[in-house]
Amino acid sequence: MNKLRSISVGTLLLSNVFFGCAESEDAPTEDIRIDAAGIAEVERLADAAVEAGIPGVSLAILRDGQTVTITRGVSSLETGDEVTPQHRFRVASIAKSFVASMILQLVHEDKLKLSDTLEQWLPGALPASADVTIEQLLRQESGIFDFAADERHMAPYIRGEAEFFWQPEQLVALAADHPPDFEPGTRWAYSNTNFALLAMILEKIEGDSLEHVVERRITRPLGLQSTTMETDSDMNAPFSRGYLVGLGEELVDTTRISGSAVFGNGNLISTPLEVAHFYRALARGEVVSREQLPQMFSLDASVPSNYAMGLFRFKDFFECGTFVGHDGQTPGYDNTGYTTLDGRRQVVVSVNSSTLDDKAGGPAAHEAWRQLVLAAACR
Repeated sequence: MNKLRSISVGTLLLSNVFFGCAESEDAPTEDIRIDAAGIAEVERLADAAVEAGIPGVSLAILRDGQTVTITRGVSSLETGDEVTPQHRFRVASIAKSFVASMILQLVHEDKLKLSDTLEQWLPGALPASADVTIEQLLRQESGIFDFAADERHMAPYIRGEAEFFWQPEQLVALAADHPPDFEPGTRWAYSNTNFALLAMILEKIEGDSLEHVVERRITRPLGLQSTTMETDSDMNAPFSRGYLVGLGEELVDTTRISGSAVFGNGNLISTPLEVAHFYRALARGEVVSREQLPQMFSLDASVPSNYAMGLFRFKDFFECGTFVGHDGQTPGYDNTGYTTLDGRRQVVVSVNSSTLDDKAGGPAAHEAWRQLVLAAACR
């Protein structure tokens, strides 16, 4: 595969880093912007990821007003078209950060409480989990079975029915066929059902579709023109095709798997740059109120986990500080998006390949992806 190269560096980088620029009195004294050597290192690692078998890579780095986008490889194995910063990806579970943000907006507006129960908002949806609270759903402490672990969930797509449409109530019904994994609030376990339920509550309170609610509450106010939460199989061009690794020697094109299969928990489509802008705005109190951010970003001391509210929180994974954000894997795509707590540093990396066990590719490809994420965050 030919290495296709693209890099875009924001004007602030050119003026401030390459030519030098006096900082304002209010600017932080520590310069965290990525320099030319750092960019070269990230470019080298992006090349290595493609050489290791990932078809295409797109990443965005934001640091104190500096913007860097780097792309490598192809958006389509069939056409050989190169990836550009404008290509959209299925960014999957990064959707959970969006849904959590909108739920907290409703809390701020006194339209619901974190202590409200599932039964209050969705009567009869899950009788065995009626007392689960909104906060337990946000923190993945509900004990509700993950519908994605039911073999019936992916069966239509395995049969080749890429456009098979799941209603949200049907996804919840899959979970309802299984007993809770534990008593609410006693443990932590990742369950996509939690966020499907939260999205259903959003639709009920707002009286509108999730796609329209996220447009009104997040994407339009932030000017995110390439970010949507669609539930069908389509994506607006330009988009990167997605390839599933590990089912044989050939990569399997999974681009058109219906977004309905991951309603509210993984049906987000975006670009790395727009995801980075979202996380920067979130950390700066422009999405959720500044008063709510400490609670959203905090961990539950009574339940060991590294999950806050719709966000993972990592203190030691990145060497340059504590980050919050989310990974997003869906057949054919692997993404990661994080911000520091102070909003000064964001990194988002998207690739158009994944394995069934949520890796970017085989062992070499996944290790190359990991090294790329770490360098893009902190180099």
